[in-house]
Amino acid sequence: MTLANAHALFCGLKKDPSYLANLTVPEDVIESLLLARKDIRAVLRDNAVNLRFDSHFWVSDSIYSSSQSARPNISMKFMTQGSYVYGTLNSPEKPQVQEIDLDDGMYVPVDFLSDGKPALIAKSLFDFVLTTLNDNGWSAQSKPNCVRVRLSRGAHIDIPIYSIPRNEFESLAIATENANMQSSQLFRDSLGTINRLPSDKVMLARADGTWIQSDPHQLHEWVQAQRARYGAPYIRLCRFFKGWRDFTWDKSPLSSLCIMRAVQLALTRFEGGFPTEWRDDELILKVSRLLPDIFSGDITNPVLGLSLNDWEQSEVEEIVSQSQILRDQMETALLYTGDADVIVRKLRLRFGDRIPNRPDVIKFGSTIAALKSAKPAEVSVPKVIASTSG
Repeated sequence: MTLANAHALFCGLKKDPSYLANLTVPEDVIESLLLARKDIRAVLRDNAVNLRFDSHFWVSDSIYSSSQSARPNISMKFMTQGSYVYGTLNSPEKPQVQEIDLDDGMYVPVDFLSDGKPALIAKSLFDFVLTTLNDNGWSAQSKPNCVRVRLSRGAHIDIPIYSIPRNEFESLAIATENANMQSSQLFRDSLGTINRLPSDKVMLARADGTWIQSDPHQLHEWVQAQRARYGAPYIRLCRFFKGWRDFTWDKSPLSSLCIMRAVQLALTRFEGGFPTEWRDDELILKVSRLLPDIFSGDITNPVLGLSLNDWEQSEVEEIVSQSQILRDQMETALLYTGDADVIVRKLRLRFGDRIPNRPDVIKFGSTIAALKSAKPAEVSVPKVIASTSG
């Protein structure tokens, strides 16, 4: 229990938008994103016929490069993934330097060769998406793992490009049709039946011309598992701490996935369980107490096991320092401050003006109970990471 209860500022105001509501992307912006996604998909589908008739898309010294009749018709499928599907998409704090990111995966059912690689050339397929979009009036640019389409200031769509085994996809389509469903339902607007494809056969095309194993459904399942375990507060916490990041820095190496993983790691360390009232302000306080230690250690991708915080030493120090400031301000605001106006000011210093200026909704409890709960979190000695800068 805390001296102050500021839950309503984060989630639950009826008259004015709460912090959560202020983070939410406006409906008209979402509609414009989805309309752009629809048009982009149509352009790529309409031009996909060219892939079959152009030999430079197909791996040399294979039957596909020498025989046009051996090449299948290319029928692209799309699935939206990432924060939009997870429910963690936020409106940017600083749209002049930060952007809404909609991830729309493009899947190409294609034959695989005996070496386990797709018959299509990764670089050629990547360039096809880039060139097709630019030739049709879109502003597309190459990123290491996707093609990025800039829509306007503050918004873009990323298109990661995947190949999947044609024979296995067609088997799924047949099975689905037998269940009185349309095969097109296999790929709609979220990750549905892709989990029935072997993860080691879902390959991502990179701008450097390589194929790498990458199955986004594995991460989707991990997020679903956290939501099933911790409920909707897990998603809200991820959004709150993403909002804190975007207010604190214009740009930061602290990725959204790293934040989601850090929040999950913090929740596993809670002592005495969750606050009985599921108060968001108290949850933020408890997580923020653990973040400096978590950010000082290794944070790994929950699916791939790769580091999510392999940052420069200066970046580690900055992120840990800011998380310590957040922790201290949350403790001071909720545990030791009996002035509602001061509490709002402290919270807005850390989360920005999207925290409502509503001191009237803050409630106060027992000072004695608050002091008993003010025991500082035990943390380990931060790990020192050697700098890799020259």
